Amino acid sequence: MPVAWPPPMRSPTCSERPAAAGPLARRVAAIMAVLIALPALAEPAAAGRTANHPNHRLTGAAVALEGDLLSVAGTPVRLMGIDAPDPGQICRNRYGSPFDCHRIATGVLAALVEGNEVDCTIAERDRNGLFIGECRVRGFDLGGAMVARGWAFTYRSLTSTYQKSEAYAQSKRLGLWAGQVEKPWQWRSRKVREEAR
Repeated sequence: MPVAWPPPMRSPTCSERPAAAGPLARRVAAIMAVLIALPALAEPAAAGRTANHPNHRLTGAAVALEGDLLSVAGTPVRLMGIDAPDPGQICRNRYGSPFDCHRIATGVLAALVEGNEVDCTIAERDRNGLFIGECRVRGFDLGGAMVARGWAFTYRSLTSTYQKSEAYAQSKRLGLWAGQVEKPWQWRSRKVREEAR
């Protein structure tokens, strides 16, 4: 007959009941009760899986919102260490014709996550409170995949993680490297200067 684990609890019989506890035993019992209850009190925050702490994991279905921004299980997560074209940013292909590089980069990221579970390790929040993390599909780093395909740039000032991937994409003239593109942070700076005039 198989044994159930954990074994079922049973009440002690009259002959097994301990003698009345003294003040020290009552204090020890109270401390033990508090120590046992602490994890249960913390559990509701962890159960929500909202990634409030660094190195917290967030897993689920994902939707690409931008070329470097996902919604994972309904929570926006920016891919750490990369920058993809912004909404409204226009690039030029190898023939000089303009195209919406934001839309294309978003489509590439969407294709990478489509039908797959995404696993993100949240590293921090940005100045707007948005989660920033490393996200993977089937063990492959999505940030690295976007940079290696040429549809995102590495943030060299923040990390050197994707420099080899970027060098590869540039040498093979993949993605954005096939034509003319202004790096997203340069494009944003230029837009701010133009609006300030």
